[in-house]
Amino acid sequence: MLVFAADRVTKAIVAGSIAVGDEVPAVDHLLWITHVQNSGAAFGFAPFGSIFFLAISVVVAIALIVYVAREGGSLYTDALLGLVLGGTVGNAYDRVLHGSVTDFFTLHWFPVFNVADSAITVGVLLLVLSQLVTRTPEPAA
Repeated sequence: MLVFAADRVTKAIVAGSIAVGDEVPAVDHLLWITHVQNSGAAFGFAPFGSIFFLAISVVVAIALIVYVAREGGSLYTDALLGLVLGGTVGNAYDRVLHGSVTDFFTLHWFPVFNVADSAITVGVLLLVLSQLVTRTPEPAA
């Protein structure tokens, strides 16, 4: 819920104060705020296919909810899945309302992204890393 709320608030601020295509420096020579409407996947990949990515978002959200309800993992795992779910729902909400997603963080060496993209990426990366770290090696045959 926190990721969804942060995503909605930041997108509303950007949409209400920066015209599409305009860029404003945020952190000198590091981070800019650029208002972009993205109809593709996270970080601007596959720029066409908003309906496809909306369908994927719905499937992912339902799968995450069902998984957490059935499995009830650790607080850490559930928090990471919450990051992924919040980001997925945040971007899906934009697709339903606008047919595209508002992206705005710009590093100039990386595609433009938003809070939802960040939450999904951090959640997935930490889930993968935690699985790699906690994986017990199989005994040699």
